[in-house]
Amino acid sequence: MAACRSLRAASRLPFRSLFSPKQTVYIRHTGGQLPGTGCEASLPRVRWCSTANGSQQTFDQTANNHGKFQGAPEPTSEGERQEESEASVKRCILESALDFVPAFGWSTEALAEGARAQGLAGVAHGMFPRGGGELVHHFVRECNAQLAEKLAREVQEETQEEEKEGGRKRRRTIPFIRDALEARLRMIIPFIDQWPQAMAMSALPANTKEHFSNLMQLLDDIWYHAGDRSSDFNWYTKRISLAAVYKTAELCLIQDESTDYQDTWMFINRRLEEFGQMYKMRSDIEQAVTGVASLMTAAFTVGRNMAGLNNRIR
Repeated sequence: MAACRSLRAASRLPFRSLFSPKQTVYIRHTGGQLPGTGCEASLPRVRWCSTANGSQQTFDQTANNHGKFQGAPEPTSEGERQEESEASVKRCILESALDFVPAFGWSTEALAEGARAQGLAGVAHGMFPRGGGELVHHFVRECNAQLAEKLAREVQEETQEEEKEGGRKRRRTIPFIRDALEARLRMIIPFIDQWPQAMAMSALPANTKEHFSNLMQLLDDIWYHAGDRSSDFNWYTKRISLAAVYKTAELCLIQDESTDYQDTWMFINRRLEEFGQMYKMRSDIEQAVTGVASLMTAAFTVGRNMAGLNNRIR
């Protein structure tokens, strides 16, 4: 957000990334010769803001070094610089627009207000062809990233604690998943009144692909940090089953009028208990799945033989 605040300056250049992709750095020109204008000022002053740790620093540079930082790699092409600039501006607008969701919903109006808050024209919402849908996706991605960071930190702390105690404990998967789901759903609460609109927008054809991708990323992160390293059919069944739990809990949350949404958390507990009981019978399930897979493979092979396709392959 420190980088976004620099957008409000009266005079600015297109934002430009100077360091690694993980450390986005933006510059603005507050003096000296402005490119393409021929106008001179006494000294060029470049401000750079790093979003890697939220820090903001200012450097004064003389005109003879052309406003460049020593050791900073040059962007490889003008096209890449423009893409980085546009992506940075869009991110700032999206971050700022979230403040206006309670008043305007997940809409182009919120995006326009977010652009104005960054010192840009309200018509900058035209950078988002899917309108409020892109604002929803941005919020979901940010929440997913925050949860993934939280889970990774918890697992690391747990591992360090186990090393101190000289032994490794078996992680309790269901309680871990339960806490992860609650933590993720609590991120929605500040926008609980507007969340039905967000869910409806996510179901639109233009948004379903990214919505499904974001959901699968969330579930994969939860299972990974819970210790799941499966690479067989269970990988899919676990994530699809958890998707059903999460989405039904989401529906429960937006209708929940209990204190601190306790009904929703109890609902998650019940669903996960059922989920755990199902996986106690995992061996039977795996045998059934293996049988079905073998049957489908055989049927597929017979079909290809009847059509003469296998002969073509040979």
